Amino acid sequence: MKERIYFKTRPRFGKAQHPFDIGMPFFWWKGHYDLHFLKRLYERTQDEFGAYYDHHLQFFLQENKEASESEFFRHVNDIVSDELNKLIADDKRESKSKHKSIVQQKKKLRAFLDHLVSIDQWNVSRTKDEIIAEKESEIKELKEIVVQLTKELKEAQKLETEGYIDIPEGYVLTVVDLFVKLRKQDLKDGRELVFSQFATVWIKMICRYFRENKQPISTDTIQRYFPADLRDLKKKYAEVPSKNRLFDIVPAKKRRL
Repeated sequence: MKERIYFKTRPRFGKAQHPFDIGMPFFWWKGHYDLHFLKRLYERTQDEFGAYYDHHLQFFLQENKEASESEFFRHVNDIVSDELNKLIADDKRESKSKHKSIVQQKKKLRAFLDHLVSIDQWNVSRTKDEIIAEKESEIKELKEIVVQLTKELKEAQKLETEGYIDIPEGYVLTVVDLFVKLRKQDLKDGRELVFSQFATVWIKMICRYFRENKQPISTDTIQRYFPADLRDLKKKYAEVPSKNRLFDIVPAKKRRL
């Protein structure tokens, strides 16, 4: 099996092609690639963490056709975690300058590990207890949603009925005309008497709660009479034929108190 190449290295001679490429000019032991990866990481700002990770991920996937991101992620996570643990163990605080350097390096590594946690799709960086706790929290939340939806469904079903309003055969468009006229009624202050954001609400209401001679009413039969804008019928909409307009809606005369 071909040995994995995880990170993109700079050329031996000349300038580096990209500031994220690892390695040194001339000769260096490739077995220390993890240290060179960390060296470049220490030079990065937190805003560059994502780009730095992606730069080497794309190289890894291109060089290792059968590999997956999860393998790369685990390897990077191990390198950074191991280095952080090593720094903690090595920080004897005997040298002020060394201690200061270690503190800065630990801060950088912890920040990068936080970035890895944010993109961890495989739960690599979490313990089993953390995963179980999260799943239990999700289950609890889902159960609460189910309880709420069940309650809302019961409330909605109180208004449901198997009955319907029957229209004599041949008079569906007469009823449709009344609903069309109802849509056109305005109050004295200019507001619409009845308003729906979508005209399909009228179609659904008629087809759901009305029947023609005890037979279901097809949406195709009535949808051409319910445009979104009554002032713009366009080509696919039409007015109810005059022969079906048997009733008018007339405002009542003002009554004396």
